Amino acid sequence: MHPIILQVVLLGALLSALPDVRAQSAAQQALIERQVEVALYAQRPLLDKSLATIAPSDPNRIGMYFLGVAGDGTQEVFRREVEFVRNQFDRDFHTEGRSVVLINSRNTVQTTPMATGTSVRETLAAIAAKMDRDKDILFLFLTSHGSPDHVLSLAQLGMDLPPLSAGDLATLLKQQRIRWKVIVISACYAGGFVAPLKDDHTLIIAAARYDRSSFGCADDNDFTYFGRAFFKESVSASRSFDQAFQKASNLITRWEQRDRVRAGKQQVVLHSYPQISSPAPIAAYLEQWRQQLPVK
Repeated sequence: MHPIILQVVLLGALLSALPDVRAQSAAQQALIERQVEVALYAQRPLLDKSLATIAPSDPNRIGMYFLGVAGDGTQEVFRREVEFVRNQFDRDFHTEGRSVVLINSRNTVQTTPMATGTSVRETLAAIAAKMDRDKDILFLFLTSHGSPDHVLSLAQLGMDLPPLSAGDLATLLKQQRIRWKVIVISACYAGGFVAPLKDDHTLIIAAARYDRSSFGCADDNDFTYFGRAFFKESVSASRSFDQAFQKASNLITRWEQRDRVRAGKQQVVLHSYPQISSPAPIAAYLEQWRQQLPVK
């Protein structure tokens, strides 16, 4: 076929397909708009119900309270990661009844509170009100896309949600005066959160250095690289979160090198370089907490 005739035929085929594409786009947009309306009316009771179920502190032992935040709802990997970690902590660290998740996802607007600045603030306040702020431990896990200016995406299709910056998170935590904390942030550039959150009573783990990307943020993945390495492969098989971090860091380095080789790229690998801040007081207190966990 003559090239010009072929181009005309292809153009005609593309133009004939446009109505179907437009119809699909219109249907998708209508679905998003319906989900937004559902979320607007469902979110307040969903959050209230979730916070009402938080159990009070046990005066006879150090308890752990878990808050998981899946920030970016444009990819389901963050939802899957938070759901896995909550189940893991409920099972292994006895946070059942003391765990809350806030999730942005196209699949959960009718069942789970969304992750917004307001819901994070209110959930931290509700946990602080139920726990012993001087005895119990808050485990805060945030997973999302991160930016070079150290801001976490809070995104839901059809909504324009403000993001969560390192400074904002530090302010929210200071307002609740929770002494003992473990904060894990799985996002690009997450190391930029370490300095604003750092104190002697807080263990901070970040998936990447302040100037590096992390990997594995794909819609069809069950985990990010860091989430898989730290939570799935290391936490339950380690004696401490510090040890789990070291195992996870080694795994991630190998995976990043492997990916570079598979892609046929021989230049220097730009590793993510996960970060940790583990002052002696929180490390010792976490050991005390582990020693009084029920034997499996």
